[in-house]
Amino acid sequence: MERNGRRLGRQGVCRQERGYSLIEIIVVAALIGILAAISGIFVISYRKAVAADSAGSDLAAAIRETRATAMGQRNTYQMILFRRPGENSDGYVVIRYVNDARNVTADATTYTTTATVVSRNSLPPDYRFQRFTESGTGVLTPPATVLNLPELTFTNNTFAFLTSLGVDIGMSGQSAILTFKSDGSIINTPPNADPTSNLNNVPFNGVIFLSSDIGPASTRSTQARAITIFGLTGRVLMWKNAGGNAPGQGIWVSGNRQAAS
Repeated sequence: MERNGRRLGRQGVCRQERGYSLIEIIVVAALIGILAAISGIFVISYRKAVAADSAGSDLAAAIRETRATAMGQRNTYQMILFRRPGENSDGYVVIRYVNDARNVTADATTYTTTATVVSRNSLPPDYRFQRFTESGTGVLTPPATVLNLPELTFTNNTFAFLTSLGVDIGMSGQSAILTFKSDGSIINTPPNADPTSNLNNVPFNGVIFLSSDIGPASTRSTQARAITIFGLTGRVLMWKNAGGNAPGQGIWVSGNRQAAS
């Protein structure tokens, strides 16, 4: 019995030390591969959602910060937005103006304006100042506007006024201009006008659209973002494109707010 017990014990040890079979290893490896593929899809989707939120929230924060700086320093600031098809993303330049006459009038008063580039910034890779307009199966096409506000217009500008001051903007392409006054208002100044002038300052109420130009349309539609600006009060909000009540229909959402148009 003792001899048999020892034999059984040795057999037990042999069973405990036996390795995995080839089939078991293949099954485990296949399961790991499947889980890795599934998690990879979610990670990619999460990263794209983060990039979309970053594009919108960073721009909204830059607009708020520029406005606050203009008010705090009692100077005029500009944000010039550029569409750059030759680059991997669009960008914007922030410029600070100083004028030795706080109120520029229409008479022959002599004054001097100086301008300095504060920063040059780029949107996240593949993001553009453009409205998402595509449609199709699985695509959530957002409304053409938010709160019935007009879209900020991009045009070919020469910036003769900045050039005359010897300022190198450092970007090129179609552009749009937001001017931040010391009273907290946000206006849309013509490109060749002195932005420090207090003549014909009409607050800008409108929307800036952002979207990615890389990837399937069904994914890019959910990454569409919009920034609404109310120039008189300086209120700035970011909006996301989400699913609406009908298939393929998006709806703009900001926090607990919803806007079908």
